[in-house]
Amino acid sequence: MFLSVGAYPQSSLGKTDDLGRIAIAAIVPNEAGIPGGAQQMLKNKLMQVATLNGLGAAESGSQFAMVPMVSIISKDVTPTAPPQIALKADVTLYIVDVLSQNIFSQTSIEVKGVGNTEDRAYSQALNNLNPRHGQFRGFVEKGKEKIVEYYNSQCDVIISSAKTLAGQKKYEDALAILYNVPDVSRECFDKCMGISVDIYQEYANHKCNEYLSAAKAGWAGKDLNRVEENLGKITPDMACYPDAMQLVEQITAAVEAEGASSWTFKMKRYDDSIDLQKMKIEAGRDVAKSWAYWGAASHFNWGWLYKN
Repeated sequence: MFLSVGAYPQSSLGKTDDLGRIAIAAIVPNEAGIPGGAQQMLKNKLMQVATLNGLGAAESGSQFAMVPMVSIISKDVTPTAPPQIALKADVTLYIVDVLSQNIFSQTSIEVKGVGNTEDRAYSQALNNLNPRHGQFRGFVEKGKEKIVEYYNSQCDVIISSAKTLAGQKKYEDALAILYNVPDVSRECFDKCMGISVDIYQEYANHKCNEYLSAAKAGWAGKDLNRVEENLGKITPDMACYPDAMQLVEQITAAVEAEGASSWTFKMKRYDDSIDLQKMKIEAGRDVAKSWAYWGAASHFNWGWLYKN
């Protein structure tokens, strides 16, 4: 199940180019209590912090996230005409693992804002957050180093979790865990890619049965479009491929026996030159990327971080 890993030592944490390949998403959970009008603005600020320091990712791309916590330090009414609300706030940023609920790095910065309403003062204060502030570089570098240490020390736990999910037929979840391992953590990455091939095969076989059942139902209803749609998803690496070939032969013979024009549908075939293991790794990566659960903040439990 495992690719050979003997030739790869664990990664050096000092290589910035390697660390830059880690992906961290910018998320502002509803639990953070940020007013709706300011959520997207603050998320954009976090994305800038991430991107400027080489680790930005789409929200669906990583189990690691940069999230904020905002605390009001003071709120005063200015002695002006008309009066304004002057607000001072402390913004704490965290780099976290949303699955293991670990905090890898944190930093705080004070911001100020003024507006004719409290919401506008709040929004202006957050808008004054400068993503280029020097302290964010050290914050990000520490987070990236801690993530690499996490993978190097917790690889067996990660693999065990993926196998457990696969055993529960949660193949997309399992593949997402395995493909989140950055290649900078080379030993863990190689192990996970080897295991991903086997889990992808289980996933493919599971989907094959779904597609074949749907194709048979389509044929029972004389709906050749439905038949073709589902048979077209079955590839030679799937366990039910021979049964799908038999169904094609059966339908072709039945169509011709009814005097209709011949059915020209052909099952997919692979060129002998294709590296099947590489193909399965890429296919598994596509499944992991498309799995909507990952990075979707509404599916994560944020109660551990936002306790009030």
